[in-house]
Amino acid sequence: MKEPDDTPSYEETDADRRRGILGDNALSLNLVSALAGDRPLTETEKHHLCELKKSRGLKFFSDLLYSITYQHFPPEVAEDLWDEVLRHKYELSTALGRNVRIVVAALDHLSNITDNMGSATLVGEAHIKELVGLSLRDGLTGLFNHTYFYQQIDFEVRRYVRYGALVSLVLIDIDDFKVVNDTYGHREGDRILAAMGRILMYVARDSDICCRYGGEEFAVILPFTDIHEAGTIANRLKMELAEPLPGGQTVTVSIGVASCGKTTKTHQELVEKADAALYQAKRSGKNCVLVAVDEEGGRIYTKG
Repeated sequence: MKEPDDTPSYEETDADRRRGILGDNALSLNLVSALAGDRPLTETEKHHLCELKKSRGLKFFSDLLYSITYQHFPPEVAEDLWDEVLRHKYELSTALGRNVRIVVAALDHLSNITDNMGSATLVGEAHIKELVGLSLRDGLTGLFNHTYFYQQIDFEVRRYVRYGALVSLVLIDIDDFKVVNDTYGHREGDRILAAMGRILMYVARDSDICCRYGGEEFAVILPFTDIHEAGTIANRLKMELAEPLPGGQTVTVSIGVASCGKTTKTHQELVEKADAALYQAKRSGKNCVLVAVDEEGGRIYTKG
């Protein structure tokens, strides 16, 4: 009897699936190979697989196949396909008198027997991880890009709604950046962007997610961080990001800060709160931090 799939009902993207098999504690190809019998499982791996199966439900079998093929199979068919692939592996191994690894058996079964895959291409896991990383990074600053920002803020807010896990958002805008470009040239503007990207990566905590949000805007997602701690971090970032210009001038930043509150249901709402605080910071004279605080009767902004 199949286990009920009681995982969240939101639609997973292909980026979600890639992260699910390429993370440090994820369902790697090496782990799937051990599960299929290509090598013995350690006790730690057995426990990890048990926890993954419990948390993912029937999607666990989709994950197994995705780790091998990089193709998504719906949960309602993935368990049967996985069983078929295992049987095919053992039949091939018996016929050939040697262990046929799960990757070979899966691609043969899905490509040549059931025709569930089109033209299969073998790509190394390390290479896939490198390509995924490059596709999610901004070329100039090295920070995560706009696309990755929205994937992650959506994930963090869904986790807040489901489990109550705190998350805050910091939006940063370089003050008078057009003037900098017009006065000193776009090469100097690019230098400033790259320098601020390096500073963000250096100052940020391991759990923080630093992104290039727009042309001269940055975003930092702060998981498990309340509004007070987020305000403290934002003030430190404001000081660290002050960047010297030729002639003794300094480029400053304005920052808006927001956290999920009782009424926050979507990532769009959190982004709007932080963006409104950033707008108020710009109107307040720039080079400052404003924190959006939800209170009964409305929202107020306070200097961080």
